[in-house]
Amino acid sequence: MKLRHCVILKKNLTSKTTLIQLLAQYLKRFPNETDRCKTFSDFLDRNADKELFVRKNFDGHITTSAFIIRVQGNDCYEILLLEHKSLKRWLQPGGHVEAGDKSLIASALREAVEETGIPEEELILAGNVEPLEVPFDIDSHIIPENPKKLENGHYHHDLRYLFLYTGKNSLKFNEGESTGMKWVNFNELSEDATFGMVITKIKNDPAFPFLQ
Repeated sequence: MKLRHCVILKKNLTSKTTLIQLLAQYLKRFPNETDRCKTFSDFLDRNADKELFVRKNFDGHITTSAFIIRVQGNDCYEILLLEHKSLKRWLQPGGHVEAGDKSLIASALREAVEETGIPEEELILAGNVEPLEVPFDIDSHIIPENPKKLENGHYHHDLRYLFLYTGKNSLKFNEGESTGMKWVNFNELSEDATFGMVITKIKNDPAFPFLQ
């Protein structure tokens, strides 16, 4: 499956109407996640277009991230995780949407390239995202207060996209953002509190036929 960068044009990236439609399409695909997405839905209801991606909006803001999968033979799949420098947790690459991002997918892809050093051409978008760049997962989680950055605690409403890694070279992470990087087998994460649900979702969704 070829990578598609610009389904949502830059001028529509912050459109509240588009994001409400995206959420509706997501819930059609994953109807059992209505309760899980209520925090995101309420956030969209409360905030105007111009506030949805603003980092200093401490009601919350939208972020994007990339789950990068490497296939290591039959039934052997790994996800790339980074040790976040500020949060001190192992997480997927991701971050804030920037003004120059042409689409939500482009934002997630940029974060992946910046944080892992993987060349863009070695990442292939997986899953059915048409027509609104619907992510394979939406997760709302609290980011703790950061006094050094004068940031109150707030929600990140993370739109998550799935990529296949096709490269073979060793990787070098961005030391400004992370303190470590590792590939982790799906089996090690299946019972993990943070990633277990995501692994199950990837394995069970017919949109990801390479895992069936």
